[in-house]
Amino acid sequence: MWDRIMEIFCKFSPESTTLPASKPSASGLTVFCFYIFGTLSFFNQELLYTASEDILSGRDLPTATVLVCFVVPLLTVKVLAPWFIQRIPYAVKVSFIALTMALGLAVIAFVEEIALKLVGIVLNALASGTAEVTFLGLTSFYPQICISSWVAGTGMASLVSPLYYTAVTTWTCVSPKVAIMITVPFPFLLMMFYAVLDKSNVLSISRRPQERVEVEYTAVGTSDSAEKPASIPERLSFGGNLRIGVKILPFIVPLAFSFFAEYMSNSAVVTTIAFPKSGVMPRDHYLYYALAYRLGKFVGRGYLFIFACLPDEAIEFLKCDKTWIFAVLNNALLIFFVFESWYHFLPYIWIMIALCSILGIVAGMIVLHSPHAVARRVLPEEKEFALGLLTVGNAVGAFVAGFAGLAVEPFLTAECKQHFPATSGYCFTRVSTTSGWDTNIHCS
Repeated sequence: MWDRIMEIFCKFSPESTTLPASKPSASGLTVFCFYIFGTLSFFNQELLYTASEDILSGRDLPTATVLVCFVVPLLTVKVLAPWFIQRIPYAVKVSFIALTMALGLAVIAFVEEIALKLVGIVLNALASGTAEVTFLGLTSFYPQICISSWVAGTGMASLVSPLYYTAVTTWTCVSPKVAIMITVPFPFLLMMFYAVLDKSNVLSISRRPQERVEVEYTAVGTSDSAEKPASIPERLSFGGNLRIGVKILPFIVPLAFSFFAEYMSNSAVVTTIAFPKSGVMPRDHYLYYALAYRLGKFVGRGYLFIFACLPDEAIEFLKCDKTWIFAVLNNALLIFFVFESWYHFLPYIWIMIALCSILGIVAGMIVLHSPHAVARRVLPEEKEFALGLLTVGNAVGAFVAGFAGLAVEPFLTAECKQHFPATSGYCFTRVSTTSGWDTNIHCS
């Protein structure tokens, strides 16, 4: 059974063709450790996005403020960290990640000043960016199943985190402040699982340059294999990298537009849509939208794994290289949400929740299919750089959406209050007083 699970994981890894077949398999504990690394690396990010309205309750700040405070440091770390982070021991990096995440959550939970709460969000962004760079780099010392396990963990975070927050703050009497407070110790699980991780590969490879290894030499021209040193990858030049960038631009651009649409929808548009006759509090609308979106995102990112029992030919048929289709669909949904915010023509909340779920499914599908499409477009020695460059689309789309949302949400809210004065309380999915943070509005 374990061999079958490994086979399924490896089947959906874009890097599978670049790894030697003789590479030893990973133990169940190692794979589980990387799954936890992936889950905890993104748990706080999804948690804070879901809790955005509660963190800002009683404040006249756009919801996109939280997105900007997270995306800008995250993008900075992704750009700068790879140039120097390899020189830092993994134990130090993991400790930094855990401590910074816990400190950021503690600041958000215990400090009342909103400016300091935003600093706590920045700290979590720095830690999340460092975690992504660190643990993806750590997978290079292990079999490819560890990459897939880490990615699967990130997908689980997008489901577990909003489900936890929505459940405890909407279906029980736990306040948003306490809900965040409960998660403060979670990052230290990173240190615990890193401690039990088998690090023999990391230690042996780090010592390899100091070892003397006897090798057998073959005269040039006596073997055909000497003409094709495929096992020694060449370092790509700047011109070569630029050529790869142009080659995969048709995948970067749709990814950027898709991320723009989904982040703009979640942080600036659906926050202005609520249904007075639904019997649901305005604040809860946003949580249900966020939960539906992230549930859809989880399904969209994992549906190929669900169909893993199908023949390989069927799996290949399900893969899609025309990723621009997903970007068009998400931007169409964004436009629909803007019209709904403006005219409020939908009669039922469940329709809106279903549309948010579709937004998440499409968003998950473009994240799933883009790496596979890029991997099929470039040469094996170009995959590492191409797949890394692909993430620029994610960052740019979220970055632009965050800053645009700072203006879009207040505009849509003002228009809603002007057109629907009788139900103006449902023009914004946020509690109007700071009590929405310290107490549970369902039980007060």
